[in-house]
This record gives sequence, structure tokens and C-alpha cells, in this order.
Amino acid sequence: MIGLSRPVPSAGDILRAHRGEGPGFNALRLGLSILILAAHSGWIAGADVSNDWTGLRGLLLLSLVPAFFALSGFLVTGSAVRTAAVTPFLALRILRIAPALLVEVTLSAIILGPLFTTYPLIDYVRDIRFIEYFGNIVGRIRFELPGVFETNPLPGTVNQNLWTLKPEFYCYILMALMIGFGALRRRRLLPLAILGLACAGTAAAYRFGFGAQPGNYHWAVAVLHFLTGCVFYQWRDALKMHWLLFLGALAVAMLLMAGDRALGFLVAPFLTYCVIYIGLLPLQLPKSINRLDISYGIYLYGFPIQQALIAKFAVLHGSGPLLFAASLPLAIVFALLSWLYIEKPFLRLKRHVAVPAAGPAAETIAPAAAR
Repeated sequence: MIGLSRPVPSAGDILRAHRGEGPGFNALRLGLSILILAAHSGWIAGADVSNDWTGLRGLLLLSLVPAFFALSGFLVTGSAVRTAAVTPFLALRILRIAPALLVEVTLSAIILGPLFTTYPLIDYVRDIRFIEYFGNIVGRIRFELPGVFETNPLPGTVNQNLWTLKPEFYCYILMALMIGFGALRRRRLLPLAILGLACAGTAAAYRFGFGAQPGNYHWAVAVLHFLTGCVFYQWRDALKMHWLLFLGALAVAMLLMAGDRALGFLVAPFLTYCVIYIGLLPLQLPKSINRLDISYGIYLYGFPIQQALIAKFAVLHGSGPLLFAASLPLAIVFALLSWLYIEKPFLRLKRHVAVPAAGPAAETIAPAAAR
């Protein structure tokens, strides 16, 4: 107990009270996706904020992607515990991620590209960069399409958000290995491994500059947040949720993020606690919105929509807030169409994936929450 006469609930207690689904996870994911769209607006519009990683704004920017990975680690571990086998776990991940990604990459290459390229169409489709762009579907990340957005303030970049695909794929591979080798059933193994990785990453950052770039964190920091989310799910029944712990974790996370970038690997347990605490708060969205899992679509479509708006409307140049106001409704529309006509229909195929019977410790996580 922490400053209260009544017992402090654990993360596991709150999950069980809500049938395995954190009450605020959907709202948190939606909020993070919108914040990322807002954070990119000034950069894409050409406002002089691209290198501003200082102050509270800088701390917010640093926390967004790691927070997404921490949340994903917590929720995906619930899915992994429930499936308890490598093949169905990977099948469910592919059903959740691949269809919308395939459509977004294809639309960018065959519709957005021809509309905005400075190349003749025949030269556009013959250019190797057109073919290579489809590699994004399988994790071969490419940001450029021939002649597209060449004169934008952020030139030659179609969808910078795709950079997170590679570390996300790494996370799923690591999770598949943990399932296969039974590591998820050994609760003391993964925390020790993460402690070792955090120390090794910090030492490498100080000695060799690994992951200590001046701007956003290295992808390895995001992967460590995912693994930390895994540990927090494993220990959910011992993980007490209290506002004093939240404030303490938030303070430490902010101090570490405000310091040397080499300390990024040490942020993971503190930021992850903050993410899980918020996700377990009673932040229920209205039912009409809660049924629509559009955070993934906003993340996928937001960047190319903003680049297209900047290329088309000179009035948006230099104004991040104006670009955000113009792009958010469009991103929501595209995300809604993606959810209703691509993601949700493919998720119905989950019933054809053979899932072994879950053990007694498994929590049931709603499909939308396992993103």
C-alpha cells in the first residue's frame, strides 16, 4: 500500500475487472497517433522546429514512438500468451499489420506518386525506386518515389512513419522466439535479459555513440521499450498501479530524456510504467468510437497526406498548426475507410487460425487492443 488504507490494485486486477482489456488502451493509442501527426506537422510544413528537441516539446517528441512500442509490447504479450504457439501468433500479427500496410504502400506508389511526380509516367514506373518502394511491405524500408515531393520543405520523403516497421518486425521475431523457447513462461529470465541489454546499450552509447543521435532515439531504444512492455505484462499481478508511482516514474523518465541521449536505454522501465498506468485508467471512448480502431490508419496515412497537402497548397507552408488542422480530418477519413474495408474484414479471418487452448494464466485481450 502506498499512502492509502486500501490495497493498491495491480495491472492484473484491473485487466481482470475489464475482461482482460485495459479500459484506456484504445484512447491512449488514438491519442498517440494524433500526437504524432501533430508533432510532424511543423517539420513537414517547413517551420523551424525540425531540430527542436528541447524543453517539454522535445520530451514529448522523444516519448511518442517509445510509448507506442511499450504499449505494443504489453498488449502483444497478452496475445502471445493467449495463442501460446509461434505459427498462430505470427499469423495473427500478419493479419493485423500486413493488409493495411500493403494497401497504403500500393496507393502511395500507383496513385499518389503519379499525381505528384515531376517525371513522365513511363519514366516514373521504370525507375528502380518505384519498384523498390513496394519493399516497404516486407520491411525493406524506402521513403522515396521518383520525382515525388521534390520541392516540398521536406523533399523526397513520401512516408517517414514507415521507419518503425523494421523495429516492429524485429519485436515480433523476438516474441516468436520467446514463444518457441518458452521464455514467456519464465518470468525471471526476460527482466534479467532486459537489464543486461539496457546496461550494454548505455555502455555502447557512451563508448561508441550507439543510438545517441541528437534527435529522436535509435530504433534499438524502441525495441527495448517493447521488451519492457512484455516484462510488465508477465508481472502484471505484481505491478501496482498508483498515482504516486506514476508521478515518480514520470519524473525519472523526464530527467533521463532531458539528459544525455546515451541514457535513452534507461528510460524504458519508467516510461513504460507511465504508458501502462494511463492505459489502465478509465478513459473509455464512446462506444461508437471505441468500435473503430483507427489509430493504425492515422499513423499510416498521416504523413503522406500532409506531404500531399504541402505540395498542393502553398498557404500551408511554414504553419504546423494549419497543416495539422487541414490534415487531421483527412487522416481520420482514410483511417476509417482502412478499418472498415481492409483491416476489420481481414481480422475476421482470425477464426480460421488454429489457436491452442490458453493456460490458466492467460488473459483475454480484445483483438483491437492487441495492435
